[in-house]
Amino acid sequence: MTWAFALLIAKLIAGVAVYGAYRRDLHRARASSLAGSRMLDTARGPIEYGTLGEGLPVLVLHGTSGGWDQGLFSARGLAAYGFKLIAPSRFGYLRTPLPANASAEAEADTWASFLDALHIGRLPVVAFSAGAAPAVQLALRHPERVSALALIVPGAGGLCSERAVAPPAALLNLLFRFDFLIWAIMRVAPRVMYRLVAVPASLVPSLPPEEKARLDEAIRMILPVSSRRRGVLNEARTQRARRHQYPLERITTPTLLASAADDLYKTLPVARHAASRIPDARLMEFASGGHLMLGRAGELLPRVATFFTPAPAARHTAA
Repeated sequence: MTWAFALLIAKLIAGVAVYGAYRRDLHRARASSLAGSRMLDTARGPIEYGTLGEGLPVLVLHGTSGGWDQGLFSARGLAAYGFKLIAPSRFGYLRTPLPANASAEAEADTWASFLDALHIGRLPVVAFSAGAAPAVQLALRHPERVSALALIVPGAGGLCSERAVAPPAALLNLLFRFDFLIWAIMRVAPRVMYRLVAVPASLVPSLPPEEKARLDEAIRMILPVSSRRRGVLNEARTQRARRHQYPLERITTPTLLASAADDLYKTLPVARHAASRIPDARLMEFASGGHLMLGRAGELLPRVATFFTPAPAARHTAA
């Protein structure tokens, strides 16, 4: 056997091993993205969603590259405070279709129909990143459905006149076209993935083990990207194209905003601007945490839980 032939055999074996690892990881990711969700027919079309916890219902709207699974992952800490999290897959994500009109306004109307189908009248809403735009529209267009609103690392679309800071649409189109490409980047270039989820690489070494595990899990949950691609590309259009602001001063819903100064998507200036225009809005600022608010759950979650919990007199009236 020549050295050249031996090298070829070694490369083939390595290639088979890599492909086998990729197929196993992708199979697990696809199975996870389907496990625990269900489909609901609404007046505005079918919606996929998942739930977690028991108690007062809370609508959870995920951000870019998300789905019902990432919605529950982002907000799961609230379940310990006596809330039932209801997290739909937004337009174009996983099994929720992308309609012809996929604007934030149309999405807000869809969530009103979604709540109708679930026989829920009014509830708190927590939105992450690009999910802030439809959440704000829901509060504007259907204020009777939203008892309290929490916008975590809110995207710029509709909340301020500046364009959202995000990867170029062409890059997103490439990255989210092929599952293998993202999987390979996860394996060989984790710093690229940190940048994609807008967490400074300099923050990672200081994270405690449980927060580093949360970061790794958030990155793994981007797979399968092929099932999230339509939503990501629609998000790139709606977030970047909108230069005019929503009439935030008309929001009558109690609103809480939170962001971190080191969020690479620059959502803290967005949160500050929105808080200055929404009547009586409250703002939580953190020095670090990135776009995933790593290490901040101990401060953020109790505040959101208290903000969402109705006063005893309100609970009695509702009952």
